[in-house]
Amino acid sequence: MIERNIVEKVIALEGVELLSGLTPDQLSQIALIAREVNYPPGKLILRPNVPLDALYVILDGSVEIARNGEVLHVARQSEVLGSWALFDDSPLPVTAKTVDDTALLKISRDDFYDLLSDHMELAAAIFSTLVRRFRKLLEQ
Repeated sequence: MIERNIVEKVIALEGVELLSGLTPDQLSQIALIAREVNYPPGKLILRPNVPLDALYVILDGSVEIARNGEVLHVARQSEVLGSWALFDDSPLPVTAKTVDDTALLKISRDDFYDLLSDHMELAAAIFSTLVRRFRKLLEQ
């Protein structure tokens, strides 16, 4: 399968709330480190008690999110798995399993930190988004 081009990856990343404060140029820098991965039906992506090391954006297909065998949600195109995995490796108390053939965009924490160390403006924009979200929570 042919990997998506940089423009298609940027479009997928625009839907990630954590990255919502970034410019298209900044998103393209992240798209350069994002790797497309493809999984068959039934592949476990996230497991309870297993630390997270990457954020995933669903490009095609669907992923079933379950806790203790109960399906909580079926995530589809443009949804994100492990949205905080870039900053926190704490495991989630859920499983995420592909329902059908699924293409994901994977951003590993190590690659992300390497990118941030070379591009401090990215870190500033992301932290600004985090602060806005925190303020919003406090105002509710």
